[in-house]
Amino acid sequence: MKTGREIALRFTGFLLILAVWQFAGPIRDSPALPPPIDVFQTAYYLIRDGTIWPHMVASLSIILQGIAIAVVFGFVLGVVMFQYRAFRIAALPVVESVRGIAALTLFPMLIVLLGIGAPSRIFVIFWTAWPAVVLSTMHSLNIDKGLVEAGMALGMKDWRILYAIRIPVAAQGIVAGIRIGVGGGWIGLVAAEMLGATNGLGYFLLWSAQSFRFDRVYAIIIIIAATGGVMNFALLMVQKHFQKRLGGTQL
Repeated sequence: MKTGREIALRFTGFLLILAVWQFAGPIRDSPALPPPIDVFQTAYYLIRDGTIWPHMVASLSIILQGIAIAVVFGFVLGVVMFQYRAFRIAALPVVESVRGIAALTLFPMLIVLLGIGAPSRIFVIFWTAWPAVVLSTMHSLNIDKGLVEAGMALGMKDWRILYAIRIPVAAQGIVAGIRIGVGGGWIGLVAAEMLGATNGLGYFLLWSAQSFRFDRVYAIIIIIAATGGVMNFALLMVQKHFQKRLGGTQL
């Protein structure tokens, strides 16, 4: 159970940023740095009058599709890599090499191959997220040998042990990999929407900047950050759920 002091400390960084922001605006006297109160008012109006919602729905739809594909592909590949050593030895260097290639470097090619619509952006999410899911799955399945031996003593075969013991125990680690993938995918999506899209939060952000609506720019940035935080928090709760089922300590 978190104490009031711990909860207050979590907001200290935000309050410090707001204080610096509030005092930096008048010093710079620049329209590109509106005061925080104006930005939060703009964010409130964007949410209240519904202006932000079509773009929010468009972005969330893309990331959900991309993450779903990445989770399925990454989980299956991670399981196969764990189960078959020869395949793991051959595939792991490829995974480690590919994960260093930023999805946005592929975006010009994706536009040619898939067009400027949603498929290109879905692929950006998938490409960003799947290596984290693969690696977290593969490593998390390597559980305590005592649990495996207990399953073997009950007559379980390898795939039965995988399904009944390894995956439930590894669930917490797998969700941790998904959290990493979602975080990276959300960043990649917003950037991809700024490069080629007709809707979405990234597109709305770029359009606002080109219209010199700086209060709206900062408001959208805050909304993007808050949305990413909510997704991360939701996955953290799922991760804690699996951890508690195993009798682990809180994160």
